[in-house]
Amino acid sequence: MNDITTDMPMPSEVTAKNQQALTAANDANLEQKMADLGLSNDTKRFLRNLRHAEKLLNDAFNTARQGGELEERVSQVYHDLYGAGCARSASR
Repeated sequence: MNDITTDMPMPSEVTAKNQQALTAANDANLEQKMADLGLSNDTKRFLRNLRHAEKLLNDAFNTARQGGELEERVSQVYHDLYGAGCARSASR
């Protein structure tokens, strides 16, 4: 009979936990850098929002690599945000 222990996490769970820990460490590092620079609260809020938006775009872009309509929409968002140079460099 095969014994399957449930104590060991699934690989996807380990990856998700590692990613969460890495994200938390990066966020803490960003907060420390902003504190060290003495940035205003408005500047800190802007940088947090920018970082969040970049994470969302990167997640969408990674999903879009699977192709289809989503890829076209994400490419258009990058084009709108960063200009025509993004489309040329991405196609190379």
